[in-house]
Amino acid sequence: MAVKTPRNPPLTRERIVDAAYDLAREDPLNALSMRRIAKALKVTPMAIYKHFTDKADLTAAVMDKQMLESRLIPEQISPDDWRNWIRTSYLRMWDTYASVPNMIPYMTHATRFGPAVLHWQNEALGVMIGAGLEPRQAVTTLVTLSELAVGNTILRPMREQGLEQAFPGVWQALASATVPAPEALHAAENIVADYPWLLHCGQAMVQDLKDPRQAFVGAMDLILTGVENLIAGNKKASQAPAGSSSGHI
Repeated sequence: MAVKTPRNPPLTRERIVDAAYDLAREDPLNALSMRRIAKALKVTPMAIYKHFTDKADLTAAVMDKQMLESRLIPEQISPDDWRNWIRTSYLRMWDTYASVPNMIPYMTHATRFGPAVLHWQNEALGVMIGAGLEPRQAVTTLVTLSELAVGNTILRPMREQGLEQAFPGVWQALASATVPAPEALHAAENIVADYPWLLHCGQAMVQDLKDPRQAFVGAMDLILTGVENLIAGNKKASQAPAGSSSGHI
C-alpha cells in the first residue's frame, strides 16, 4: 500500500505573514525576497502574489503583525494620563526593538503602512493633541520619539564597541560586573586627559551602557518634559486676552 505524502496546509495570508515575520526576525534582508519566503512555505512565488499585490503589501502586513504583538496601544491607561500613555507605548516599542533588533533593517524597506500601524499613529496623535499639543507639535513629538527608540537600539552596540576598544580594562570589568582595576582607570584617565568634560561625564556614559533601557527612559523623559512645557505654553496662549502678547509662537 502506497504511503501518502502529507500535504502542506492551505496557503493563507496569515501563513505567509507568519513565515515572512519569522524570517525577518532572523534574516531581514532575505525576508524581503518573495522567492525566499516561498521556499520557506514550500510554494511558488506566484502563489504568494495571489494573497499580496506586491512586496510592499506583504512588508506592511509583517509590520502590522509586529505592531499588534508589541501592544503599543496601552489599553489600560486613560488617554487623559497622556504622559504615562506615551511613555508606556514607546517603552514597549523600545523593548520590541531591543529583543528583535533585526526588525529595524527590515522596517527601513517599508514603503507603506498597514492598518495596525496607522491605527497606533492615529491614537498616539490623538492623545498628544488631546493633551494640548498643536498638530505640528504632535507630529514632531511622534517622529522624534520613534526615531529615539530606533536610534537608541541601533547605536548601542556601536557605543559598546567604542568603549571596549578605547578602554578595554574598564570594559572587561563592566562586562564581568566587577570594579575596574586602578591601572585600568588610570589608563582611561590618561586617554581622556585632553577631554575633561568627557572624563567628567564618563561615569554617566558607563551607567547608560550598563542599563540601556533606563537610558532610553531618561532620554524620553527629557523630551516629554519639553512637551509638557509646550502644552503649558499653548494653554497660556489660548487664555491670554485678545491683542495681548504671550510670547507664544
